[in-house]
Amino acid sequence: MRIVLFPFGGNAREAVTTIEALNAVGQSIEICGFLDDNFAAITRAHHPMLGARDAWRTWQGRAKLLAAPGGPATYLARAGVIAGLGAEAADWATLIDPSARVASTARIGVNTMIQAHCYAGVDSKVGDHCVLLPHTVLSHDSVVGDHTMTGAHVSIAGEVVIGRNCYIGASASIHQGVRIGDGALVGMGANVLRDVPPRAVVAGNPARVLRQQ
Repeated sequence: MRIVLFPFGGNAREAVTTIEALNAVGQSIEICGFLDDNFAAITRAHHPMLGARDAWRTWQGRAKLLAAPGGPATYLARAGVIAGLGAEAADWATLIDPSARVASTARIGVNTMIQAHCYAGVDSKVGDHCVLLPHTVLSHDSVVGDHTMTGAHVSIAGEVVIGRNCYIGASASIHQGVRIGDGALVGMGANVLRDVPPRAVVAGNPARVLRQQ
């Protein structure tokens, strides 16, 4: 498989490590390069800069695409950015690090990256266009909605439902059965014991609503 990565940000650059790990266990993934709207200014890339996001059209049909934009400051724009690439369902790659443990009954969406030492339990579901950074634990029957991202060392207990386009900060813990509404942000290290409204920002131990976005 050939793959194009977008953009030249932390998530897509970390994808290189996952690809290297997959190749080390016998897969054959060739990194064609990165797309980024600031490609002309990037001088420290270890792989070719292929052009701005519009250049994807020249690779469509010749490579798969992994799009992993966004972070805690920009996650709400993530779905629109990905849709703007104009990729079709067959264009997307899905990357699961070989050190991750994914139950046979778990469902993983397209354009989703699951990084090192993650766990997706029995009957769990990770939607399309998601990023799970290292050591995320997704317990049995839990759901991560489309376009949602988790930081490293996030612990999600059983039967949790995380909505679409959320951001779960590093080392956050989410109690069993909690519902997190679409567009919510859970701060780093938060201990979430109660449901979180859509587009709320919560933090603390126990987590409290700080504001609505």
